[in-house]
Amino acid sequence: MKFLIPKEYGFCAGVSSAVDKALKVRDGYCLGDVVHNAQVAAKLAANGIKKVSDVDEVPDGATLIIRAHGEPPQVFERAKQKGLKVVDATCPFVRAIQQKAQQYGSRGYLVVLVGEASHPEIKGINGWCGGKAVIFDGRSPLRLPECEKALVLFQTTYDSENFENAVKNILADGVKTLEIFNTICYTTLHRQYYARLLSERSDLAVVVGDKNSSNTKRLLEIASRNCRAVLCDGSDWQNIDLKNCRNVCFVSGASTPTELIKGVFERMVENAKDTVVETVTSDEKVNAAADEQVTAQVEPKTTAEKNEQLLAQAVAEMPDKKYRAGSKVKCRVVQTTEDGVYVRLDGRKTEDFIPNEELVLEGDVQEYKKSLKENDLLECKITTIGSKGNITLSKKAIDEQNKDDVLVPGIKEGNEFSVTMTRMAKNCLTGRLGSYTVVVHASQIKMGYVKDLEKYVGKTLRLKVSGPDKVNEEKHVIFASAKAIILEEKKAKEDAFWNGIEKNEIVEGEVLRFANFGAFVNVRGFDCLAHTSDLSWDRINSPEEVLEKGKTYEFVVLDTDREHNRVSLGYKQLQPKPWEQAEEKFPVGTVVTGKVARLMPYGAFIELGSHIDGLLHVSNYDWDWIEDISKVLKVGDEVEVKVMDFDAENHRITLSRKALIEKPEHVVTRPRTTEE
Repeated sequence: MKFLIPKEYGFCAGVSSAVDKALKVRDGYCLGDVVHNAQVAAKLAANGIKKVSDVDEVPDGATLIIRAHGEPPQVFERAKQKGLKVVDATCPFVRAIQQKAQQYGSRGYLVVLVGEASHPEIKGINGWCGGKAVIFDGRSPLRLPECEKALVLFQTTYDSENFENAVKNILADGVKTLEIFNTICYTTLHRQYYARLLSERSDLAVVVGDKNSSNTKRLLEIASRNCRAVLCDGSDWQNIDLKNCRNVCFVSGASTPTELIKGVFERMVENAKDTVVETVTSDEKVNAAADEQVTAQVEPKTTAEKNEQLLAQAVAEMPDKKYRAGSKVKCRVVQTTEDGVYVRLDGRKTEDFIPNEELVLEGDVQEYKKSLKENDLLECKITTIGSKGNITLSKKAIDEQNKDDVLVPGIKEGNEFSVTMTRMAKNCLTGRLGSYTVVVHASQIKMGYVKDLEKYVGKTLRLKVSGPDKVNEEKHVIFASAKAIILEEKKAKEDAFWNGIEKNEIVEGEVLRFANFGAFVNVRGFDCLAHTSDLSWDRINSPEEVLEKGKTYEFVVLDTDREHNRVSLGYKQLQPKPWEQAEEKFPVGTVVTGKVARLMPYGAFIELGSHIDGLLHVSNYDWDWIEDISKVLKVGDEVEVKVMDFDAENHRITLSRKALIEKPEHVVTRPRTTEE
């Protein structure tokens, strides 16, 4: 039995970038799945990423991941309103289509999208042209309405074999100008090509990927036209029937992880007998040579040997080890065409290509191409490397990276800027701003020295520089500080506080914490002290007897001392004084029952209320003479008395029990002494 696998498998560049961005996020939210793959979804869930169907399900201020399929502009606008931190993982190819739909739509073009109407990619692209696009699957004729001009774009995962048929099905006799762009992703084209090529040579095609993935299902459709084809998500490989199969091929979608297809492949190779492995390229001559070689090949003895052999073949067939997808390179213009610009990289004999949609970040593409001359030097990023070694580049990607360079003159003058920290070194964090590396020392992240730098990786810091010498334009390095902004804002906050607070002003404050000498209160973001003696007119042992932590009260400013950063507050000063309340409660003539608080030789002090005592003189207890008040009363006794006099200024209340008793006919008077 012969197992055939393509040279290219695993994540495409767009999916790889999206997954890398998403895996760096902890405790965030994602609109749908970042990519249609259960393994990736499980990893993200383990990182605390929750899947939602609407932006409004995301808490304000949280992190939102935009999936590889992209989203309409309304999603970004709503996220901004909610203060969300957006991690945009949109595939670059999808973003290019969104921009094209937006640009042409704004110029009055009727936008036609060929693909699945229910697919999130198509829904997102439609949003960028105002939701006015005409959407159809390309399989049946579509007559466009009469209009001046129309633009046709394709879903990145559309069946490339049906491209020409879809174009023929567009009936545009009423359209004066019709522009058609084949926006099917290069990776999609390669995967679909391999699906056709390998399935034509096989008895069984195993399509590895998620059952919800559009591009994986498309590969299944293509392969099933030539042989029996099954879709395997990695969990059901043992159910695949290999009986009567001489040749079995493997293909995988762009969102299928390398470890998944390798895992399925290795298990099936181990399970089968008398197997040989062939890595297939798109060059038929190479394939023919490989056929002869495989026929004479000795069966590898172990799985490890099989994997080593497979890896060796893949490495040997790589088009140019010097270049990698995502690398930044310089190239020279060879010629411009209707679809883009052909360029040549140093050391390469073949010409490579920059498509129109990857040429400029802003402005008219055609005008830009007119400005190019042969041998002009361009800086680009490699987006894909084809199976034949052909390289596709993007100048726009570099322009996107470097667009923030315009901020540097303002930064040198002290303007604030924001950068996401992407890496950590021994004593610092680094991030990118355009073509500049931004360095933030551990002592400049916040007040105090930060030892655990890792928790700041992935976070966006507000920064500024202390002087123009902190920007090295030759090496493109900016030495910045977040602490400088914190200090400036702290000083501004303090200035605003001290300039706005006055003695005797009534302010609101939240009780933060207690001490045995008072309560600390937050007034306009500043810690103030309300001393225990200024909390109550009564004697208290603890501020908790009067105030409750976390609650807001009104206080009066008793004193301010900016030199020592102190503000004294009073609470009792805004409360009625006990004797003022008592005067209202116990006017002269009031009859009240009180409790004996203490006894003196000359009378008893009767407690009328909290810390309010009145004096019941011994002479006012009864009409009969009493030598010692303690002979008729003891502490704790209740006695009914009448208020005879109230002196609020001196805190004196005169009470009488006698006034409530009818005077008897015979009154016992004080006996005379011999001296009298």
